[in-house]
Amino acid sequence: MEHLILRLDAPLQSWGTVAMDPRRPTSPCPTLSALTGMIASALGWRYRDAEKTNALQDCVRYAVREDVSPVLVRDFQTADLGRIGSRGWTRWGVEERGGGAASTGTQILEKHYLAGGVFTVALTLEAERPVQLSEVADALDRPARPLFLGRKGCMPASRILQGTEDGRTPFEVLRRWPVDDDVDLPLRCWYNHGQGPDSGEPARVSDRRNFALDRFAGRRTLRLAHIEPPRRSPSSRGPHES
Repeated sequence: MEHLILRLDAPLQSWGTVAMDPRRPTSPCPTLSALTGMIASALGWRYRDAEKTNALQDCVRYAVREDVSPVLVRDFQTADLGRIGSRGWTRWGVEERGGGAASTGTQILEKHYLAGGVFTVALTLEAERPVQLSEVADALDRPARPLFLGRKGCMPASRILQGTEDGRTPFEVLRRWPVDDDVDLPLRCWYNHGQGPDSGEPARVSDRRNFALDRFAGRRTLRLAHIEPPRRSPSSRGPHES
C-alpha cells in the first residue's frame, strides 16, 4: 500500500483537542481531525463539503513519528472580538470578525502550543475514499489555500510532502523511513490500534470530528511505541527536504 510521507515542522504547532473553557490544550502529536482538515483545505473543499470531509476522515490511516521533541508553550491572550469593524486574516483573506462572539466583549484565552518540534507522518487512504491518494499528494504540493499546522499562526517551515513509500501499515513505513544523523534515538511513534505492535502503550484520544456539526465526535485508541529507524546524512536528503 502506498503512503505519503509528510514533514510537519514549524516554530509553533498546535493540534487542538476537546476544550470546554478558555484553556485551549494541544495534543502531543498531530490529530486525525486536524490532518483531515488540512488535506481538505489543500484540496479547496469548503464548509459545505462537510459530509465529504467526514468521509475522508473515515478512510485516513496514519502514524506519527516525533523526530524532534517539542516544548510545551502556554500563551495568555486577550482579544476584543466584538469591536465594530474588527477584521482578521483567514484562509479566505481578510474578513470581518465577531459574529457570535460580538456580544461577549473581551475574550480571555490560554492557548497551548508545541514549540520547536518536528513530526514525520506516514498517511494512506483506505477503501471507499472520496479522493485518490495521488490527488492528495498534488494538493499538498500545490494547495488551493494556505496550510497551517493546527492554528492559523502556525505556518510550516518546510515543504510538507516529502515523498511516497510502500508498506503494509503506516507504522512499518515510519520504522523504515530514515532520520537525519543528528537525531537522538529512539523516537516516539503513535499509531492506530491494531496496526503495530500490541506492546505499544495504549492511549484514548478524542480527535475525531463531525465536520457538519463542527464538534468533536468520538474517541479512539492509539498506541505509543519507541522505534529506531535507520539514519541518513544531510547530503543524502531528497529534493523535497530542507
